[in-house]
Amino acid sequence: MASNKLLLLITGGNQGLGYYAAKQLSASGRYHIFLGSRNFQKAEQAIASMKTDDSSPSNTANIEPIQIDVNDDASIQAAADYVLQKHGYLDVLMLNAGISRAAGVESDLGPNEDGSGPSLREQYRQQYDTNVFGAAVCVDSFLPLLRKSTAPGGKRIAFTGSSTACLELARTDPTHLNGKHYRLYRSTKTALNMVMVSYARELEDEGFVVSASNPGHCGTNLNLYKGLKDPREGAKVLVECVEGRKEDVHGFLVDESGKLDW
Repeated sequence: MASNKLLLLITGGNQGLGYYAAKQLSASGRYHIFLGSRNFQKAEQAIASMKTDDSSPSNTANIEPIQIDVNDDASIQAAADYVLQKHGYLDVLMLNAGISRAAGVESDLGPNEDGSGPSLREQYRQQYDTNVFGAAVCVDSFLPLLRKSTAPGGKRIAFTGSSTACLELARTDPTHLNGKHYRLYRSTKTALNMVMVSYARELEDEGFVVSASNPGHCGTNLNLYKGLKDPREGAKVLVECVEGRKEDVHGFLVDESGKLDW
């Protein structure tokens, strides 16, 4: 039963970093996890996959599929209503859903070589809609439920960020990934940092812990599996934002080494 566990919802949990974070968190036995996906069947398939995936421990008895599309306000509200009706509260919200390129384009900046694909304005719109606007709407929609959390370790909001958002690195380190690539994507993550800090300051007097993880350049569908880091390792940073001490994570972008300046 979920009554003695922290209730945690992950957006974009059916693959990549969200998938492995769910596996790791479920294995601890401390959480009942709502595994969010735009497509309910994909959430179910992800949970089924975990049962035969022995690459890292998991306990699928602690995981429940839920449909949530961060680009659709009605979908977000329906997910919040479901959690409200079933439990009346939520302890932890992990905002992991994200994209690094618009639909119909082959890279971060288009159009494609043949001239096809959406305009540059549309590409910016799609990435900001998912990576920034969707995350912000999720927080506001679930905030009434998070405010009802009374469990130690509750009232947590964890964004999935990126060091590609760090302005100082982009300006001074030509070897860093964000120096020449992913202009659209990294700008959304910079905006997301400000959203995170704003919520951290607004909610800290209520006992919230709000943070953002930098999992590193992991090989996931986000980058067509070109990342150099195992997503199982990257997911550990997402878990740290959920379980780390407030003084170590609150109001910061963090990686496995600690707090990052941006």
